[in-house]
Amino acid sequence: MNVIAQDIPELRVTPTPGQIFMFSAVTWNRHHIHFSKDAALAEGHADIVVQRALLGNFMARQLGDWLGDRGRILQLSWKVQKSALPGNELRCQGRVAGEEQAEGGRRLACTLAILDPADATVASGQATVLVASGAPAAPARP
Repeated sequence: MNVIAQDIPELRVTPTPGQIFMFSAVTWNRHHIHFSKDAALAEGHADIVVQRALLGNFMARQLGDWLGDRGRILQLSWKVQKSALPGNELRCQGRVAGEEQAEGGRRLACTLAILDPADATVASGQATVLVASGAPAAPARP
């Protein structure tokens, strides 16, 4: 089964100030723009901003939800294009861009993006996942 160009089910998340603060705490991220609105404003942001690593976490969560126990993430990379703010719903989207046989299953190359409410790209990324032998070529949609 050819899965190239298959969409990965969208994940929608709305980061909260509390989530952003707690993520900073558990990752030892002390940059003030993630918990002080005054500091964020002083650096030209409209509010505190979502951490780069939290955006990557959202991408990993989208892939994990899609793969379930049929596969695993081998590689994930992303680049932030613009700041994401608390209270704004983010849409994590993805698509299978390539497929090849690999030891233990099928290796799928995926393109990823996180969009803000104005459909502007907040972050773009790439991932490689392994779908286990014997599992469907493409994980079923949840």
